[in-house]
Amino acid sequence: MDIKHIVAFAMGNMPAIGVAVVAMAVVAAVFLLITGRKRPKAMSPNERRFRNVFAMMTEDRRQSLISYYSRKHGCGRDEAMQRAVDDRARDEGRW
Repeated sequence: MDIKHIVAFAMGNMPAIGVAVVAMAVVAAVFLLITGRKRPKAMSPNERRFRNVFAMMTEDRRQSLISYYSRKHGCGRDEAMQRAVDDRARDEGRW
């Protein structure tokens, strides 16, 4: 079979090829769904802002900063991130 025969066969079976491509896409989507590919957890606006402000820190250091503010102010994780960002903004405003 040469290339002319293959092209002629493909041109005569375009609807079948289209259905096969769509079917393969559906199978791939179902496979990804079954294998447990998870979306990243949605971040709160405070966490997003905290991560942007302290982007140069390592993840361990950011977590340490959150636990420091949480212990210092006796608050939860979200409020601790907000307080850290507010303290940073106050420090920047002093100079």
